[in-house]
Amino acid sequence: MAGPPFPGIDLNEAAQWERLERFAAWYPEQPFPEQPDPARRFHLANPSYGHFDAIMLYGMLREAQPRRVIEVGSGFSSAAMLDLNEHVFGGRIAFTFIDPDMRRLRPLLRSDDASRCTLVECRVQEVPLATFAELRENDVLFIDSSHVSKVGSDVNRLYLEVLPALAPGVLVHIHDVAGNLEYPREWLDEGRAWNEQYLLRAFLMHNAAWRIELFTGFLFNTRHEWFRERMPLCARGGGGQLWLRRISA
Repeated sequence: MAGPPFPGIDLNEAAQWERLERFAAWYPEQPFPEQPDPARRFHLANPSYGHFDAIMLYGMLREAQPRRVIEVGSGFSSAAMLDLNEHVFGGRIAFTFIDPDMRRLRPLLRSDDASRCTLVECRVQEVPLATFAELRENDVLFIDSSHVSKVGSDVNRLYLEVLPALAPGVLVHIHDVAGNLEYPREWLDEGRAWNEQYLLRAFLMHNAAWRIELFTGFLFNTRHEWFRERMPLCARGGGGQLWLRRISA
């Protein structure tokens, strides 16, 4: 008999599928246009944060109803959250976007977005831990890092210092997580030296302080037909995100 796909990691799979059933009920109300729309900052046919990612983000934020979101790494995902805040949440969410290079985000912002979000244009290594410690239950830390663990890297700062500083109840989104927690051969051939998933996997093993809430790549790989029938835009695949919740100190 085959063992679990990731020894030492509780996938919380039954709860994930219960959550997806809720998302499927909300799916007809997802607010994102397919193509650029002057009334929106975000559209689904963008090059970096596509259909599956955006609709799962919509579901998680709608369920959690966060008060604050801190995003490390910005761009189309930031635009998606700002649109959700405006059109779904009535502007209730406060955003902090941390990125040493805001060139991807600034063209997507509106002139009045300064009142909706705080831009911190520096490396996450330079942001005080107290900033992250302010997050409370159902608030979100959204991570889209360099994906490289090395001396002095953003990944090391996030996993070794920021995550331990978070309060119980905080949600963490980690982007670009494959459903098998492995990197494709073609990425190696391209010279990408990503290794974040290995650190993430070690972090999750036998770690009762954290719970997996949604692992989209794994769910997509195991039940693609469900997505095709219930949430067809998601069946296009692409992206991949892992949502965790800190459940104890």
